[in-house]
Amino acid sequence: MLLLQEQDRERLAEELHDNIISQLNLIRLNLNDKNPEELNRDLKKSMQLIRELSHNLTPPDLDEVELADLLTDYLEQVNKNVEVIFRHITIQMPISSPVKLNLFRIVQELITNILKHAEATRVDVSLRISLNYLMLTIEDNGRGFIIETHSGGIGLRNIQSRAQKIKAIYKLKTQPEKGTKFIACMAIQ
Repeated sequence: MLLLQEQDRERLAEELHDNIISQLNLIRLNLNDKNPEELNRDLKKSMQLIRELSHNLTPPDLDEVELADLLTDYLEQVNKNVEVIFRHITIQMPISSPVKLNLFRIVQELITNILKHAEATRVDVSLRISLNYLMLTIEDNGRGFIIETHSGGIGLRNIQSRAQKIKAIYKLKTQPEKGTKFIACMAIQ
């Protein structure tokens, strides 16, 4: 029983950190650029996310939305703060809701970190889905960092945890003043 409670707490912490904080951060970054109606809409969206989280940690309509569409919608919001180039080559493959959710949360965490820390002017996101594998790449032209000095953060731990849950292999490449590149790959079953 205690193990299940701890797992639920971990999932709740990940959802709050990777999703809700990401949405609120986008609102904060866009405060000066948005009119009151847009701000109200975005705040209502965040409130809805919190409401959904309190009912069920997995959004109910995830089965009906393609991963590329989820990413497109999110990245369009981000594009107001930094240039985002999103390329996707996908075939119609059924991807489970947990895989979609975890990949989406990984993207949100990476983008949030880019917006908060990287001082990037451009982000390239690539999604490839074939019969056998899924590959996600996110690269920015920001200031980069030394991984060893940032490995203890909750965001990077959440990325690692989410990647493990969906059996994805990932690599994070970065150097000061050379940007950051994240590559994740997983087999499609």
